[in-house]
Amino acid sequence: MRRISLLSLVLFLVVVAAASPALASGRTLAVGALGDDVAQLQATLARLGFDPGPIDGDFGYRTEQAVKQFQIRNQLAADGIVGPATWRALGEDGSDPSRSGASFVRYLVRPGDTMFLIAQRYGISLAELIGANALARPDLIYPGQALAIPRSFPSAPPLEPEPAPTPELPQDGQGFDVVGYFVEYYSGDNLSWNSFTTYKDAISTAAAFSYQINWDGSVSGQAYSRLLREAKAAGKSVLALVHNISGGGNFDRNLIHAILSNPALRSTAVANICRTVRSGGYAGVNIDFEDVPTYDRQLYTAFVRELAAELQPGGYQVTLSVPAKTWDDPQNAWSGAFDYRALGEIADAIMIMTYDEHWSGGSAGPVASLGWVKQVVDYAASVIPPEKIRLGIAAYGYDWPLGGYGGRAVTATEAVALAQRYGATIEWDHASQCPYFTYWPGNYARRVWFENAASTAAKLDLCRQYNLGGVAIWRLGFEDPGLWKVIKDKFDLR
Repeated sequence: MRRISLLSLVLFLVVVAAASPALASGRTLAVGALGDDVAQLQATLARLGFDPGPIDGDFGYRTEQAVKQFQIRNQLAADGIVGPATWRALGEDGSDPSRSGASFVRYLVRPGDTMFLIAQRYGISLAELIGANALARPDLIYPGQALAIPRSFPSAPPLEPEPAPTPELPQDGQGFDVVGYFVEYYSGDNLSWNSFTTYKDAISTAAAFSYQINWDGSVSGQAYSRLLREAKAAGKSVLALVHNISGGGNFDRNLIHAILSNPALRSTAVANICRTVRSGGYAGVNIDFEDVPTYDRQLYTAFVRELAAELQPGGYQVTLSVPAKTWDDPQNAWSGAFDYRALGEIADAIMIMTYDEHWSGGSAGPVASLGWVKQVVDYAASVIPPEKIRLGIAAYGYDWPLGGYGGRAVTATEAVALAQRYGATIEWDHASQCPYFTYWPGNYARRVWFENAASTAAKLDLCRQYNLGGVAIWRLGFEDPGLWKVIKDKFDLR
C-alpha cells in the first residue's frame, strides 16, 4: 500500500471538508458550475437513487435533470437550481439510515487520484474497491477511468406505490414478443436480412424501417417484399415502420410539428398510413417519430388515438417507438412530448428505446447501463401496462476519442474485431454491467463501449422481473450472435 505524507493527508481532509454538504450548501449551484461541491451534489443524488451522470464535478444537463426530479419528489420548485431549500432537503433525505440498500456510485478517476485516496474518500477499504472493479493492477488507474464504488445508500422515494408482485413469464415463451428492427439503408445492405433469416426462430416480429411521412401528409418508401414473403412463410409478423426522417438524414421536428398541428394534414397522414398498412399486408404499424417538440405533446397523443381508432377495429396493431425516460418531465426537449400513461392506454405495444444513455455526440460511457435501464423500467412499468412494454435492446456501441467528444457507431461484431486488431483487452465494468476497451490507433487513445450477449442477459432478467411483454432490438444485423442463444435460453424459444 502506498504511504501518504502528513501534508497529503491534511490536503485530503481539506478537500473532503470543502465538499461536505454543510459547506457546499452555502453556494447556489446551477448548470455550468464546476468543482468539488458539484461532485458532492452528484454523489448525494446518486446515493438517493437519482442519475446525475458521472460524478465529475461538472454541473451539466443530466445533473440538472436529476436535481429537478429530486425537487419534484420533495415538493420543491423544479427549477434545477440547488439553493438553500434543496440543500436542506438533500441533507434530511440523506440522513435516514433506515432506508439504506446496497448500491454503487460511478466514479471517474481524476488526475492525482490513487486507489487508496478514492477508497478513503468514500469510506471503504482498499480491498473492497479493488474487488468491486476486478482490477488486476490497481496501481495503473488513469484519469477518466470509470470505477464502481460499493456503498450502502438511501433509496429514492418511489414515484408510485410499489406494485404487487406479478407472475413470471410462461416458461414456454408464449406471448413474449421479440421484435427486430429491419433496415436496408442502401442496395446490398444485407445485415438485417441475414440476421432475420438465420435467427427467425427466435424472432416474432420484424419492424420494417421503410416508410417516411412527408410534408403533405403522404407516406413514401418501398416495401421490403422479400422480408414480407419470408416472414409470411415462417408465420412471423411484420410492422410497417413510419418515421419523420427528412432529406437531411435527421429526425425533423419542424416536419412533425407541421403534421401534428394541422388537423387536416394529421387526418391525411392517418389515412395514408392506414392505406400503407392494409395494402402492404402488414400486421400493423410502428410509429417512430422522434425529436417531437414538447409543445406537441397532446397533439402527438391525439394523432396516436386517431390512428388507433382507424386500425385497431380491423385487427391491426398500433405500436410506438418512444425515447427512454426515468420520470415524466413534459419540458424535456427529447422525451417530453411522449405521455407514457396516455399512450399506454391507446397503443398495443410501446418500444422504449433504452439505449443511447451515452451517445456519439457526447462523452464516452455505457450505451445502456443496467442501473439506468432499470430506472427507466421502474418508471415505465408504473404507468404503462407491463405486457405492452417492449424493452429496447442495443446491438451496437460507440467509439470515442478518450477524454473527448464525437464518437462513431460500431456494431457489436465490429467492436470485437477492433479490439482484436489492436490487441486491446475487452474489460467488464461492474457498475454498468457493460463491456468496454481502450485501444491506440496512433499516438492517441480511443475508448469503445458496446453491448454484447453478457450485457444483454442482465437486461433480459428485467423482463421477467417486471413481466414485460417483450424486447425490441436495434437493429438486426448489428448484434453479437451470442445474443440469440441468451434470448432462447431465458425464454425457452425453440
